[in-house]
Amino acid sequence: MRIINYKSNQTLVETKDYTAFLSYGVPQVVVMHVNDSSQLKGIILINSKTYSNTTSRHRNSYINSLDTKYYTMRPATPSEIQEITGLEW
Repeated sequence: MRIINYKSNQTLVETKDYTAFLSYGVPQVVVMHVNDSSQLKGIILINSKTYSNTTSRHRNSYINSLDTKYYTMRPATPSEIQEITGLEW
């Protein structure tokens, strides 16, 4: 696991299976990079819970920075994101 300070109050958590974008310590976007046999390959999970205007701006800015043509975006609840990634906040 690699933790990167992406920008102010924004963090990236990289593993071999996924890259998670966190805003204020809460996972907002998870890009799945798991092996070809997984059902989650090519999925971008987007936290469906609304927090604040700043967090929404962070999330939308990060999504816009991704090359999404090979991915399917899917809303996910915080508990689904936690179950898939194991990230707790």
